[in-house]
Amino acid sequence: MTCGKSLWRRTAALTAAAGLAALPAAAQGAPAPPRIAERPAFVQVVVPLQGPAVAAIEGQVEALDPSPANGRAVVRVTRPGVVASTTAVTRRGVRVRAGLNPGGFVVVLTAPRGRFSFLSYATTVGPLRLVIRLWTATTDAAARILDDGCLRLTRWSGGRAGVASARGLELVPLFEHALVLSLRAEGRGGSTIAQRPITAIEGVFRPDFSGYLTPGTWRGRLPYAVPAPRRAMLQAWSTSARDGALDCLVQTPVILRPR
Repeated sequence: MTCGKSLWRRTAALTAAAGLAALPAAAQGAPAPPRIAERPAFVQVVVPLQGPAVAAIEGQVEALDPSPANGRAVVRVTRPGVVASTTAVTRRGVRVRAGLNPGGFVVVLTAPRGRFSFLSYATTVGPLRLVIRLWTATTDAAARILDDGCLRLTRWSGGRAGVASARGLELVPLFEHALVLSLRAEGRGGSTIAQRPITAIEGVFRPDFSGYLTPGTWRGRLPYAVPAPRRAMLQAWSTSARDGALDCLVQTPVILRPR
């Protein structure tokens, strides 16, 4: 089946870039430096761009390193003529810098190890920007996301017998309708307490197959073992089959209890 055209659609994965070099200034002046803002669920990095429009779904943006848990992540733009500021910016514990890379430029993000568990990205036009989100490994209730436009979490339970459960809707068609159900602890990149893949039941497609007329559905049970009551984040998520960056995520904190 077709992939869901979510906000965070991605392209193919490669190895992370080494060395940075200065980017040429655009004819109309140098682009503005990156901006960094923190939200309960993520830190958002907005990188202003100059040049032709960039469309992630056309393969012009890719995550070279989509796993920020080790303290580093890299996103590359390959659209000819597009440039970004080379000014390094540090805020909220995140450092961002752009530099040359064969075929385009890269944006390198560094942060404390274990603070983030996922990376997602998108591009916008008017103004032209690359928007990168580093998703925080947290169990804070303020980080709850029940509907991200891609998935919807409708019912859940932390469980009292060593089994958590969740169900919801697949709002856009995911690749092979595949997603992951997981329980993650806070910190250390969101260390996994339990995890299993699940498959959504596809919905009813529009006549032109541009999306769902009726959403798909998904549900899953997740056994776990804890020695004492413990707070965790129950998540349903999907990553790009092409480069591993996050496509969809819904999550809510739960209390896990021993059997």
